[in-house]
Amino acid sequence: MLVEVAGCVFDVDQLRLSHGYEDLDPVAKEAFVNHVHIKRPDCATRAACMVSAWSRELRAGWPKAAFRIYRERSLGEVTIRFHMIRHGLANWTEACDEILEIGPESNL
Repeated sequence: MLVEVAGCVFDVDQLRLSHGYEDLDPVAKEAFVNHVHIKRPDCATRAACMVSAWSRELRAGWPKAAFRIYRERSLGEVTIRFHMIRHGLANWTEACDEILEIGPESNL
């Protein structure tokens, strides 16, 4: 489940686990809080399911906003994260295995 707090969109489960992000800019706050390391034999499948769930909820809850979802693969692990795209603030990264853009100008 996703929630908006002070203009930032967070995964509720990850928000409960997070601390030390309060002084970051909004993109960094979201990228910090909204990241999950998946370390199981079925990590690619679980990551795909979570990306799909985030995508659906982001489109439904924030239809006029654009978001980026990042997927990084390493040996035995997939890390996923997301943030809202904000004009005037740099995106979290441009160097990642996969970057999905979700929003009104995207067909994803």
